[in-house]
Amino acid sequence: MGENRRRLAAVAAVSALAGSMVLVPQAVAAESGTAPERSVFLNSERETGVDRPVLDGIKKTAEEQGISLDKALDSYLAEAPSAAKPTPESQPDGPVDTPDVMVDDLTAGELEDIQAMAAEDQIPLATAIDRHGWQDQFTEITEQLETSFPGEFSGAEKTADGAWFAFKGEAPAEALKLADSLPAAAEVVSNRGFSEAELAAVQESAHADALTQQDVHQAISYYDAKAGEVTVQVELDPAAPKTAARSAALRERVASAVGTGGIRVTVKVVDNASYEKQDGYIRGGGYLSVGCTSGFNLKAISSDTKRLGTAGHCTEVASQTYSNHSTHGGSTGVKTVWSHQGGNGDLGYTSKGNKASTRTFYQKTNSARYADDRGAMPAVGTSICKFGRTSGKTCSTVKYRNVTVGNLKHMVVMKGNACKPGDSGGPWYYGGTAYGIHTGLVRDGGTQRCLFTPAYLFQNRGYDVWTR
Repeated sequence: MGENRRRLAAVAAVSALAGSMVLVPQAVAAESGTAPERSVFLNSERETGVDRPVLDGIKKTAEEQGISLDKALDSYLAEAPSAAKPTPESQPDGPVDTPDVMVDDLTAGELEDIQAMAAEDQIPLATAIDRHGWQDQFTEITEQLETSFPGEFSGAEKTADGAWFAFKGEAPAEALKLADSLPAAAEVVSNRGFSEAELAAVQESAHADALTQQDVHQAISYYDAKAGEVTVQVELDPAAPKTAARSAALRERVASAVGTGGIRVTVKVVDNASYEKQDGYIRGGGYLSVGCTSGFNLKAISSDTKRLGTAGHCTEVASQTYSNHSTHGGSTGVKTVWSHQGGNGDLGYTSKGNKASTRTFYQKTNSARYADDRGAMPAVGTSICKFGRTSGKTCSTVKYRNVTVGNLKHMVVMKGNACKPGDSGGPWYYGGTAYGIHTGLVRDGGTQRCLFTPAYLFQNRGYDVWTR
C-alpha cells in the first residue's frame, strides 16, 4: 500500500481536531474501581466524504445519457485518458484485464470490487463508493495504531456508519488525530480495561481449556472486540450424554478458568463445531487437479525462489496439475513443498512446475489483476472479495478476526456464506491488496460463514505474496 501510505500521511499531516470532537462519557466502568469508558466522536458536526471531481463527472455523464453509473464507469475505465500504455516496467508479467487507471483516489481494481460489493448488498454504486471508498485509509490507520500501541490497542471496526477504535486506557493523541483524518464519522473509546492482545490471549486460553474438558470433541472460538467478549463453541463427543446439567457445568468450568480483566467468556454447546474443507476440482488463479483453487504466487523473502500458494488441505498430495483459465490456457505438473494446518492457519505451497511465476491473480473467471500489496490481519468491518471456481467472485465483510478453529489459528471469519466446495485455496483481496487464502465454511452457531487464512502468515515460512 505504498501509495495509500503516502495518501494517509498527507491527510494526517493536515488534519485538524478543532470543532470536530464530541466527548461522551459512558455510565459503566470496565471494572469496579477503574475509570469509566469514555468516547470521543469525531467528524459528527462537519461534512464528511471525499471530493471526487472525476467521479462527479462520470455521474453527470450517466445522468445526461440516461445510463447507470456502473455502465458509465465501465465506459470511462475502458477509454480513460489517464490509462498509461502498458510497458514491461509497469506490467512486468504481461497485460491484464484490470487497467492501471485512477479515478480520483480510487484504482480501477478498487472500483471493480466496489461494483461487486454494491451488487451483493443490492445498493446503488454511488452509495457503495461512499461506504467503501475510504477503506484503505481506515486499514492503514488500524495497522498503524495496532503497531504503535500494541499494549493499549483494544480493537477497531469499520461500520456502515463510520469507524470505531478503542484503547485499554486513555486514547493516545495520535489516535484521535488519525481517526479525525477519516472522511467518515469516527468513535474513539478510552478505558476499555483490556487490549485486543489480552482479548486474544483469553480466547486462546478458553479454547485450550475447552478442549481439555471431558467429552469435548471439537471447538471453535472467536472474540468480539467491540463487545469485549470471547465465545467458545464446543461440540460434544457423539457418545457423550447431552444433558443440560453437563452443558451448564462445562460452560462454568471454562468461563471460571479464563475470565479476567472485564472480558466475558461465553461457552456454547453446539451440534457441530467443525469446518468443511472445500476442495472440489478448481482454483482461483488457476485450477488445481485435487479440486482446489490456488491463491497467490509467492516469493521467498531472502531469495528469488517462487512458489504457488494455496490452502494447506489442498497440498496433502505429493503432486497434482495446475491449469490456467481458458483465456490463457496451458497446464503444468506441480509438487507439494509445504503443507500446514495449525498455528499458521491452513496454508500450503507447491513448486511452480515448468511455468514462470507472475505477480497476477484471477479476480474473477478469465480476468487477471496484479497483486500490488499484501495486507495484514484485516479489521472487523473490512469488506473483501474472494474468487473460487465454484462460486466465482463474491464479497463479504469481516465478522471476526484472530479466530481459532480446531487447531487452526489466526483465522478470519466473514459475515457471508457465499463460498462452496472447490473454492478452497482461492484468493481473498481488495483492489490490488492480497488478504488471504480461502479455507472453507465455519458454523457460527446455526449460521455458516466463509473462513480464510491471512496471507501474511506465509512470512512465518520465509515467503510472502509476490507483488508488483
